[in-house]
Amino acid sequence: MSVLDSLPDRPITDAELASFNRSDAIEIAVEVDEFDDGVGGVIIATEDWVKGLAHEDAGWRVVATVSLGDGENERYEGMRACESAVREALD
Repeated sequence: MSVLDSLPDRPITDAELASFNRSDAIEIAVEVDEFDDGVGGVIIATEDWVKGLAHEDAGWRVVATVSLGDGENERYEGMRACESAVREALD
């Protein structure tokens, strides 16, 4: 199952975003952009990757993926890159 399969076909609520952070599969989920009807831009990170997700008219799509290795700052840099990609996709 992909990350997108677990998302509803609408912006997610703050409670849904918080539930990602309680998930065993996801280490970090962060809001990037909020719409009137919910969160429409998200960064999700696991041990292996960081993904930037944007909700548009056609639904959710992955706008950036950064694979993580063993470097100390990789997650931070990956999150920054994904945040930029989400903001660009939603502009």
